[in-house]
Amino acid sequence: MTHVKTPLLNRLQADILIANGAMGTALAARGLTLTNSAIANVAHPDAVRDIFREYRDAGALVFQSNTFVANLPMLEHAGYGEQHDEINRAGVRLAREAIGDDAYLAANFGPCGLMLEPLGKATADEVAAIYEREARVLLAEGPDFVLFETFEALEELEAAVAGVRAAGLSVPLAITFSFSQPSGRSMMGVSPRQAAETMVALGADIVGANCGLPEVTVAALRDIADATDKPLMVQANAGIPEIRGGETCFSGTPEDAVALALESAQIGARIIGGCCGTTPAHIRAVAAAVAVSPSL
Repeated sequence: MTHVKTPLLNRLQADILIANGAMGTALAARGLTLTNSAIANVAHPDAVRDIFREYRDAGALVFQSNTFVANLPMLEHAGYGEQHDEINRAGVRLAREAIGDDAYLAANFGPCGLMLEPLGKATADEVAAIYEREARVLLAEGPDFVLFETFEALEELEAAVAGVRAAGLSVPLAITFSFSQPSGRSMMGVSPRQAAETMVALGADIVGANCGLPEVTVAALRDIADATDKPLMVQANAGIPEIRGGETCFSGTPEDAVALALESAQIGARIIGGCCGTTPAHIRAVAAAVAVSPSL
């Protein structure tokens, strides 16, 4: 008998779901030196599968394909542009093999690294074409939803969404913006409220914040919650990166991740995971805390 999942948006009405943690730092922790983390999909597929399995075993039920930096400009910069389709296709298939059909998998899109006019040379149509090409590969693999994450420029996000829609978007759309500056704004000066208004205008079904310091990210999430009643998603970094014994480590402990998760849930987050530096130990602690909290 074929298992039929509850559609993601319906599930979020009833449950808070736990998302996976970091992929790039997890690959680095295995001693892999990669010029682009998506290359691991073809160069080290077992490592990618194992990382997804570890997050699933830790209690995650929402995942994003290892395609965050698998758009054409990012792959060309690393010397892997000719393997664009193969790398993206593998990014979805490896995740699904590891997490099973009953978990929710996003086709994951990150920034392309190009600056749009007038600050840069790229046009909106050129950027949209980059995402349309990637989306045609990823959407063909049957993801449960699409996730744009770590965007910091509204113009790039708008072009990216246009490209994915041109490819035939027919699944829910999630967008999480990054507020990387101590001021609480994005690198391009976008405030959480501005980002929320744009995400909603672009038709996002789920909105939120990711890839920032925990306190900045949760503050942004609070502002986003004030601006919209859309389901919220949050994936903050595990504290501050530090060099210990020649290796990059993150300061945030699993206990810190739990505190952040519970605060985020009180704000209204329905998908809670982690970004850079977050490990299966962090996700396991968060999953346990959210499951037993009587106030959620």
